[in-house]
Amino acid sequence: MLMNENRLRRYISLPVLFDMLVNKRITLLDPASWEDRNDSFYVEKYREIKQLRTLLALCFTTKPETFHHWKVFAGNSGGVCVRFNAENLLSSFSNTRGIKTGTVIYRRMRDLKKNPPAVDELPFLKRKQYEDEAEFRIIYEDKGKTYHVRSFEIDLRCVEKITLSPWLPSSVSKTTKEIIQRIPGCGSIALIRTGVVESSEWQNIINNLQKRRLKGTQ
Repeated sequence: MLMNENRLRRYISLPVLFDMLVNKRITLLDPASWEDRNDSFYVEKYREIKQLRTLLALCFTTKPETFHHWKVFAGNSGGVCVRFNAENLLSSFSNTRGIKTGTVIYRRMRDLKKNPPAVDELPFLKRKQYEDEAEFRIIYEDKGKTYHVRSFEIDLRCVEKITLSPWLPSSVSKTTKEIIQRIPGCGSIALIRTGVVESSEWQNIINNLQKRRLKGTQ
């Protein structure tokens, strides 16, 4: 179940984007590399308790784009935000054994002490300080085989929109859009460069307001 809307957003790099679009696949990775060590600790404990040889994950946000998400997860000119239709994306995993999905639950330490989490909650549990991320996860588990990474085929029609980094120069942004549109199956995907740090439309609101005020004084 999603928290806000039937859309999932994932912030990735351009090379990862091209791999996804060209090969029509999405890749789950080992959580051991996560920066939040508390988070990866809980996921590892889940793997140990369940006696899994493989536990991989993929994280999304259910929130509209924010500066926070850009800065933390795609904080350079090569970052992109991919917006998926959640229902269409998740249907790609509907017949795959070992897949679990869910929204992340954010809890305070004192609450965990009073009400310890169930084992099945561990991969979807995070500290309250991360609540603004509004995270949704896909996890893959396997008791019989060891994978450090695994890719799954997707239908590109689940990709609704690709937003390019606010730090990508406009001239490069135009070329990047043209390259993406040439990839088979990507012609109908909406492509924009975000205005989260610099928007001419936002700035024009003030410019127009100032012009109206100047007119009124004449």
